[in-house]
Amino acid sequence: MEYYSIKMRSSSKGEHISGHERIVEKAQLQKVLNELFERGSRKDFDFLNIKVEKIEKPFVVLKRTLKVKTLEFENPHEANDFAINLLEKHTGIKKEILKEFISLIHEGANAGKNMRGAMIVDVNGTRLEKDREKGIRTTLVDYMDRKKVREKLIQNGFTDRTLDALALSSKNLYYPDIIAEYCISDESDYVVGYVATKNYYYRLNPLKEKGNKFGGRIYFVKKGTNIDKLYHYLQKVPVLIEDADI
Repeated sequence: MEYYSIKMRSSSKGEHISGHERIVEKAQLQKVLNELFERGSRKDFDFLNIKVEKIEKPFVVLKRTLKVKTLEFENPHEANDFAINLLEKHTGIKKEILKEFISLIHEGANAGKNMRGAMIVDVNGTRLEKDREKGIRTTLVDYMDRKKVREKLIQNGFTDRTLDALALSSKNLYYPDIIAEYCISDESDYVVGYVATKNYYYRLNPLKEKGNKFGGRIYFVKKGTNIDKLYHYLQKVPVLIEDADI
């Protein structure tokens, strides 16, 4: 079976508008290319790029995603308190330090702008990403039968946002040195965020204030994590997932 990676990015005046990635069989290429072009052109853009590459490396196949749990809160303050307590438990990082990193994500971690990728923080509270503007992006992950998993998620009250974020987070947490992840969307009208641990994907609603245009991810890693190997896994190792654990 031949598989291809498709990556789409669109922007306007240098500002990111849309991005999406898929792994598909050769027979699906044209259909998915059309879908991603439509997705990237929903808003006015002056740049749209779609890149297609054949995947030559062997896949990592995961039987299922992290187990999904949805938790409702009165407000983002309560949700973030829960998130910080959970992260402290799993990483050992003091709450005050966790609050500082999470505040950066909510306020624009790249000098008042969104980072392009994720921040990497080790259990000592040290940032490790190679470029603090770009961060690190997780790529090359999808479902073996995306339609089946999507239908399962929709039937259980989830959305396409969950479909994609759950796949990405499941790839991340499969890596031995990644302990946990914190994420909020950079879309101002989407307030659901998540914290992922080795076993669970906690959807927290609301994790940010409505109208906040900032967002991003933090990957929490073990002390002594080899950053070159971590970057290689996140960016170069293809992962396919068989099913969602909900």
